[in-house]
Amino acid sequence: MEDTYLVEIRLARTRWRIKETIQAIAQKFNVEDHQERHPHITLYGPFTLDNPVHSKDILQIIGSCASGIGPIPFMIGSWEQRDGIHGGVVAFSVKPSPELVKLTSLISQKLSCLTISLNAWDLQADKKWFHATIANRLPPGKAEEVFNGLAAMSKTDFSLHSSSSISFQLSSFFVRLATMAGIKKQYKKVHPVFIDDAGLRITVMHNDDILGEYDLLQKRWLNADEIRDPFSWQKTMTLYRRYAGFELKGPLDHDPGEIYLISDLHLGHTNIIRYCSRPFVPSDVIEMDRTLITNWNYSVSQGDHVYFIGDLRHGREACLESEYRALLNGTITFVAGNDDRNTESAVQSVHLTYEGREFLLLHDPNDAPAGFSGWIIHGHHHNNDLCAFPFIDPISKRINVSVEVIGYCPVSLKEICQTIRERILPSGKPLFLRYSYVD
Repeated sequence: MEDTYLVEIRLARTRWRIKETIQAIAQKFNVEDHQERHPHITLYGPFTLDNPVHSKDILQIIGSCASGIGPIPFMIGSWEQRDGIHGGVVAFSVKPSPELVKLTSLISQKLSCLTISLNAWDLQADKKWFHATIANRLPPGKAEEVFNGLAAMSKTDFSLHSSSSISFQLSSFFVRLATMAGIKKQYKKVHPVFIDDAGLRITVMHNDDILGEYDLLQKRWLNADEIRDPFSWQKTMTLYRRYAGFELKGPLDHDPGEIYLISDLHLGHTNIIRYCSRPFVPSDVIEMDRTLITNWNYSVSQGDHVYFIGDLRHGREACLESEYRALLNGTITFVAGNDDRNTESAVQSVHLTYEGREFLLLHDPNDAPAGFSGWIIHGHHHNNDLCAFPFIDPISKRINVSVEVIGYCPVSLKEICQTIRERILPSGKPLFLRYSYVD
């Protein structure tokens, strides 16, 4: 067998969510033997070495290319189908950031003269297909069958949201369907994905083994133990949060008496990290709670007013709501969510007028009264359907302040109005995420 190498970025925050979706698709369309086990974005390769080049030379070159680049943001989109080197391919589309294009081009330039690439696109960086494979090496006609099936389902069978429990809403595309007639085994329901992620490490594969992994936050190659060490990954994720602005370093300056909005903290809820691809190690809910509470208090002073639009805590392992409330700055009005409709002092909705605009605050936008012509500020949908529920949608006049969408920090009503006035109305386009780290 010929030695082959591959340079890739493996998914970080979205890894669990994408793997679950891939497994569901593979099971539904009977392509388990072809599914991708480690979702990634290929930067270069597969390739072989041209003598007298050694693998250590490859690592040195890749490290020099990556040394001046931080985390690599990108958006994961819906389905695509192509003919690959060894058969049909079905994949998630990836919208690359300038950083991803730059890194890919740089690595291609440096390696192309020292290696024998088996991928024609490596020498055409401007035409490179950025994607995350769902299944590959598919026999003739199978990729088209899977793609057409997914496209048809996206128009008919997909239902991402429910007004009932949060567990159903968040895991709806992982819920098993009833056994279909004539098919004994069950399969999971699948949904289109539109979510942001960032490459935090560059992985170099040698055949089926990891040759090396370069950490884009720590700016170094990791040793073999660090690559799989959860504590090492926790360090990388912490550095990423600070880099991206998801973990504030200190109090933010602002005028006193500001109005802030935020929803769906889900404090104490371990599984929310995986369900909503939050930037934390999946097992460390304590770190998530600490960061979200600190971000709140660095954003909000005691003289500010906060409208919290539902779902403060979740799960039997969470602290009492009163304990969490005592830790949060500001005068807080609680709007009832799915998990706290019976909470004392919570209201069902709030009407506000600010800078001449009318706002209705409620947890689930589907509960808005018919005929309301102002802007609806809501939570409930997290980042599970950014196409339908982005941060600001000028068509539906909806504003999603779920914590994942607004960068894990409360957002002021002043900032929202300024964004609507200066960016949304002139362009007429939605703004999917509040934070500038991903456009």
